[in-house]
Amino acid sequence: MIDSHIHIDDARFDDDRQQLLSDARQSGVTGFVLPATVAKGFSKIKSIAAENDDVFPAYGLHPYFVDQHQQQDLDILAEFLQNNQAVALGECGLDYYRDDLDRDDQQYYFEQQIKMAKNLNLPLILHVNGAVQAVFEGLKKHDYYRAVMHSFNGSVEQARQITEAGVLLGFGTAVVNPKSHRLHEVVKSVSLKHVVIETDAPDQPLYHKSKERNLPADLVEVAEGIAQLKNTSVTELVKQTNQNCRQIFNV
Repeated sequence: MIDSHIHIDDARFDDDRQQLLSDARQSGVTGFVLPATVAKGFSKIKSIAAENDDVFPAYGLHPYFVDQHQQQDLDILAEFLQNNQAVALGECGLDYYRDDLDRDDQQYYFEQQIKMAKNLNLPLILHVNGAVQAVFEGLKKHDYYRAVMHSFNGSVEQARQITEAGVLLGFGTAVVNPKSHRLHEVVKSVSLKHVVIETDAPDQPLYHKSKERNLPADLVEVAEGIAQLKNTSVTELVKQTNQNCRQIFNV
């Protein structure tokens, strides 16, 4: 199975990164899509991908860190994408869940990255926390839908509209939480042709491991949880979600 979104470069993995990747491989995880968050982290991601054939790098500017981004970071991003292998532009997007992030600045960096991805014909890895509709409006404005909305948290109707436009939805550890009733209904409503699976490790730990790191091998529980909701086998789920990953990321 392919993890469509994992921050294996995070400093919380510095002491045991290779062991955790090895554990995940033994559990059946065969690929890891690694999106960036800030320009200063691009080189570390490039290095980790160079050391691991099954780690696929993406580069982008995350809305969480909008206060850190500078205009020159867009130039650095464009140059990095043109001169290095990348499966996507990301992680980028909008975050309206946090009140301390300037929305105008977020919108500026997001739209610049949509234009860049469209120009380079790269898929977007989208952060949509509390901002599903606003992100979708951004895609519509630029008529570019080659994208994955990671950790999708919208409604059933939003999921329908977004997937009809061709955007994939990423679902992760929140699906396993038995209290995530609204999310379960969304997952049930979406065809597996529009789904990819993810951990977002080390963030968003499984509900029964709330004080621990989310680990690469935890993708197994995500796959099992989604398969149960979709009333299908893990084998069929993995076959389809892997195909989706390969198609959008060209891996």
